[in-house]
Amino acid sequence: MGKRKTTEESGLTLVEILASLVILGIVFIAFMTIFPQMTLFNSRTETKLETMNEARIVLEEYKKMKWKATDLSEPRFKSDGEWWTETLDAKPNTIIKIKKLPDEGPPLNTELKSGVVRLHKLHVKLMKDDRAISESFGYIQVK
Repeated sequence: MGKRKTTEESGLTLVEILASLVILGIVFIAFMTIFPQMTLFNSRTETKLETMNEARIVLEEYKKMKWKATDLSEPRFKSDGEWWTETLDAKPNTIIKIKKLPDEGPPLNTELKSGVVRLHKLHVKLMKDDRAISESFGYIQVK
């Protein structure tokens, strides 16, 4: 009985190892380019949420005020076509627009009956570098 040669070898060749490392490297690089983009996206989303909340807070402040038709003719409001526009001194990048004609209810020059309200559209716009970064819309009740 002589020595027997076996052709079965277990293990990986150097070429197979190098090929798998190249494939893993390509996959790793693809995943690594996603992380900075996700960080940038999260940062932008956070900024947008902050400005949206700020616009909502201003909107809620205006909704809580007791509005009369004469309030809208105050000097702080400037007539701008079909809107009254106010720029807040405390927040110079905030523009408030109130629609002149009510969307619901009788016109301004008519007397209100009991239980009837006038709803004017309110538009809050936050600006930065002459571009709107957030907007919010709502209605205010004018008696």
